[in-house]
Amino acid sequence: MFYSDDKKQYTVLNRRTFFLYLLKLSLFSIVGWRLYNIQIKDSEKYKTLSKNNQIDIEILYPLRGKILDINNNILVSNKKVYDIYLIPENTSNINKTLNQISKIIKIDFAKKMKIIELSKKVKKFEKIKIFENINWSDLERIEANKLEIEGIFISQDYMRVYNYGRIFSHLLGYINKPNENEISLPFITNMPDLDIGKEGLEKKFNPVLVGSAGQREIEVNSSGRIIREISRLDSKQGKDVQVTLDLRLQEYSLNLLNSHRAGSIVVINIENGHVLCMASTPSYDPNKIIKKPNKDYWNSILQNKLSPLTFRSVQGLYAPGSTFKMIVAIAALHFGVINKSTNHFCNGKVSLGQRLYHCWKNNGHGNMNVDSAIQESCDVFFYEISKKIGIDRIAKVAKDFGLGKIYDIPLINQKLGIVPSKDWKKQKIGESWYPGETLISAIGQGFVLANPLQLANMTAIIASEGNMIEPKIINDKKINSFDNLNKYNDAIKVVKNSMFKVVNETGGTAFKSKSDEVIFSGKTGTSQVRRITVAERESDDFRKKEIEWNKRDHALFVGYMPHDKPKYAISVVIEHGGSGASTAAPIAKQVFQFINKFEL
Repeated sequence: MFYSDDKKQYTVLNRRTFFLYLLKLSLFSIVGWRLYNIQIKDSEKYKTLSKNNQIDIEILYPLRGKILDINNNILVSNKKVYDIYLIPENTSNINKTLNQISKIIKIDFAKKMKIIELSKKVKKFEKIKIFENINWSDLERIEANKLEIEGIFISQDYMRVYNYGRIFSHLLGYINKPNENEISLPFITNMPDLDIGKEGLEKKFNPVLVGSAGQREIEVNSSGRIIREISRLDSKQGKDVQVTLDLRLQEYSLNLLNSHRAGSIVVINIENGHVLCMASTPSYDPNKIIKKPNKDYWNSILQNKLSPLTFRSVQGLYAPGSTFKMIVAIAALHFGVINKSTNHFCNGKVSLGQRLYHCWKNNGHGNMNVDSAIQESCDVFFYEISKKIGIDRIAKVAKDFGLGKIYDIPLINQKLGIVPSKDWKKQKIGESWYPGETLISAIGQGFVLANPLQLANMTAIIASEGNMIEPKIINDKKINSFDNLNKYNDAIKVVKNSMFKVVNETGGTAFKSKSDEVIFSGKTGTSQVRRITVAERESDDFRKKEIEWNKRDHALFVGYMPHDKPKYAISVVIEHGGSGASTAAPIAKQVFQFINKFEL
């Protein structure tokens, strides 16, 4: 009996054991199969998921390269700045923290409410920027009270600094955040918050100045909190750029211009084509443009009728006035229309058809040859010779001397200007050329337009007796050699002799600007901006009368120094400055004396 009961019990136990083992085996099989899938079959998938979940790549933004002048003065650099952040997780009462900070740096009510609302939306451990680029005084006070103010964090950053403000603003430009079109540019790939150049050399040299980004691998938890730094590759600072401009000359020239509302001074080294000065006024302060908030400053610039954003040295277009007469004289001599002895009598006007064309000197200059006509700037002489040359031959010479040309320099939005011809008028205006337009063009009026850089380079070519100088604004350390316009050499020598008399002999239009310190040559120009009536012409003193600023003539002067071995060429344009002799020539004299004094 007992044996039978034991046997039944044993059988039941064996069955239970079997099912138990079977259940365990099934569970282990399922777990094993799952582990097999995770660790072997789908291992790459889960490795990737694991890394994506735990490892973040953080971009380390590079420091922007500097910009220097020809003497290694740092024009643009980067300055350490400090920003104040709030970390909601580290403060028990955000409102209290903001009130404490506001006792040191004022936070207005609207900004305070915005920060509080933002703290509710971000993760508690994320930083909220409260202030950027705080001054040293505020930083010291924050640091001194940091232990008593919950949840604040001081971060170091870098800010672009234009060390000479307005002096180089047009040339250098400024930086700002990229817009939608710029965000895909190759040099800022994966760096959407990087400030990039928006104007001037800052924009043109973005790929060079930006540098290359670094990165660091960081381990984060499921909430995104940083646990540790795994690896780090530091960013590389952008390369420096050196310009050919001279800080001393640029600053001096701009100070001269500041006594006038608008104008430009350009100086070129004739020997190598280096542009030493490109002063343009009015200018702006790029430091104020990049500083936030800047709405008021932007509005003041945009509402200024004189357009401070315009870089007049390359974007301003002006009728060259009598400075163009040298081109007409070279054309007439080269094509054999005149020689050094050719004379024309000036009685103050010339008739063509039913129209009279007046000389600036109402009573006339008397007998004039090319030498005296340039020296005294006789309009009638150039009216007469232009009839024989024709506009097309004048245009050809003008282009050979660099007018109507965009130069191969890294400045955007250069203005081409206008060198008119018969074909040009037909294509642009759809009309035939009239003979009277040739006379007007011969004295640098009518359709003729040039920018100050073109006028300075034209003068440099004349001063060098035909070297086809190409202006440069980047110091690449290369030795430049220029082709020569040999065919014009004889004509150029005649014109240079006349330019010397303009400044250094009695009767020359710039004789009052003769210098005892340096001997220079040049040519004045007065560019009309309105039509002068017959009544005004018959009035001997109409040019001396006070008229509205924007109705006055533009004043121009081009020249070079020293006269015997020319090394520097200049153009001076003063908008509505009156006459070239009274306004532009004295400025050129001061610039040349400054150059001579410092032996630039």
